[in-house]
Amino acid sequence: MRSNSQITVDLAPYLNNAGIASSCAPVAEGLDGMGTIFQAEGLPASGVTVDCNGTQFAFPNKRDGVRDNIACEAQEIPLPVGCYRALHVLGICDWRATAEIILLYSPDGSCTQATLGLSDASHYKGLQYGEHEALTGQLITPDGLIPHVFLFGITPPSKGRQMYETHIEAGIWHQVIELKETLLLSHLVTPDNPFMHIFALTLCQEEGLS
Repeated sequence: MRSNSQITVDLAPYLNNAGIASSCAPVAEGLDGMGTIFQAEGLPASGVTVDCNGTQFAFPNKRDGVRDNIACEAQEIPLPVGCYRALHVLGICDWRATAEIILLYSPDGSCTQATLGLSDASHYKGLQYGEHEALTGQLITPDGLIPHVFLFGITPPSKGRQMYETHIEAGIWHQVIELKETLLLSHLVTPDNPFMHIFALTLCQEEGLS
């Protein structure tokens, strides 16, 4: 969808992870492979356009059991061919803060590298890469010890341990990838790091947020 100089990218064919669910219908894998999810009730409605810091994003379908984000595994994503100055990402990292290379391709095959940095959804150490707060909500994890796994890398609980539900205040972040110059782009390749999750992508033909 085009709105002035902003173009939202259709990510639906490339979504490979279900990280949003209602509190009564958690998913087995979740964001981190251990069942951690964003509680759907606190997030925007499926398919709506949300305004985050002046940028329009197409929020994914958050219906239970539906894939709603890209867990980055070097997916090649076509873009509406055009000249762009910035990429705006709604995303998080499910394992601490991480920065990786994203590859931007022009129609002639030339490639430009840019860096995508995403902080942990729980922002327990703050936003590490200059992101802007976009959406806030709760992470739900099925075991009282998993938040410590999620945040600090402690060994997960053994199989068969009594399960609890724990809620963590969290958010989905708005990251701006400013390009050094306007580029003619046709597609991109995401980082190869499934700890990084992209929920929405918008291209801008003007400079993004400072």
